[in-house]
Amino acid sequence: MIKNSIITKYLIKENIFSFLIVFSFSCLLFISIDLIELIRRSSSKEVDFIILVKMAIFHIPTLFPLILPTVFLLSSMHTYMKLNKNNELTVLRASGFSIWSLVSPAILNVIIISFFYLLVFNPIFAVMNIKFKNYESIFFKGNSGLFAISETGLWLREKNESFEYVINSQHYSFKNKTLTNVKIFKFDHDNKFLERFDVENVKMKSDQLWQLENGFRLKINETPESFNQTFLEINLDANKIEKNFRPPETISFWGINDYIKNLEDSGFSVKKHQVYKNYLYSFPLILLSMVLLGCILSIKKERIKKNVIKIIYGILIGVIFHFLSDITKTLGQSGSLNIFLSVWSTPIIFNLLLISALIHLEDG
Repeated sequence: MIKNSIITKYLIKENIFSFLIVFSFSCLLFISIDLIELIRRSSSKEVDFIILVKMAIFHIPTLFPLILPTVFLLSSMHTYMKLNKNNELTVLRASGFSIWSLVSPAILNVIIISFFYLLVFNPIFAVMNIKFKNYESIFFKGNSGLFAISETGLWLREKNESFEYVINSQHYSFKNKTLTNVKIFKFDHDNKFLERFDVENVKMKSDQLWQLENGFRLKINETPESFNQTFLEINLDANKIEKNFRPPETISFWGINDYIKNLEDSGFSVKKHQVYKNYLYSFPLILLSMVLLGCILSIKKERIKKNVIKIIYGILIGVIFHFLSDITKTLGQSGSLNIFLSVWSTPIIFNLLLISALIHLEDG
């Protein structure tokens, strides 16, 4: 009688090998596609090729929410199709192994890899995302990068043809388009400090004009000047501030809760980040569903033509799954659906359906 542990180790090894093959190929493919697109975008700009390569590498983690589920789907299908091709699954089934014992190594792999991804690699990928956004801002968009939220409040940075501004505010109201307890630092393009404004309130009168109320104007070696009201030309408005905030994917798994708290304290909506946080928590479940789907489609021995059709079926079902997930997450971000339900409902229902299908296969 063959020991279960030996078979389990063998299946784990085969599944990991398939995962590494599909994952490596997918990363190379997407990096190549991204690099070609970056070269096209930089055709009218002077950007070094090395910078473009770095950007393509830094950008790849942004695509992992799409790449990893597909990789787990295809790698699980590759594993069991390969075992079927060599009649190994037939022998194991004849030896008394259940479908669950054959599928469990792939499930174990996805659980370990997904948690390792979240706890270890996600913070690294968040930093890579920030680097990509900064490179993109500098070389393609012509501005200084991402806005930031911290315990010291909201930090903004804006550059125009003449000056550069660094702005700190303790609170922001999107509804009233105002900033409170604001410090504005003004520099020239050589990073030479020019002046500073300390004001109680800032009203955004238009997309290029700020109204500063009740504050002081400070210059080097000059007496501070107080004022009740003055105007400053800054190309920032409420919509631009909202759009240019750090995307959720640039925040690590370990820092998302603190960032959400700081965002709330500064007066911003956190629904998008709450949805992303729940998405991170549900990511192992999403990957598990792709593994189960791959196992269901490939656990039975079929001819090569049918295997190709099943691969196509698997990809189509995966696309439908992601489409439904995106719809529900969008509803959660808009407030039309409870955030927990918007993220968790699709993977939970999908996994229950897949488990039911596996039970049917085991009984049938």
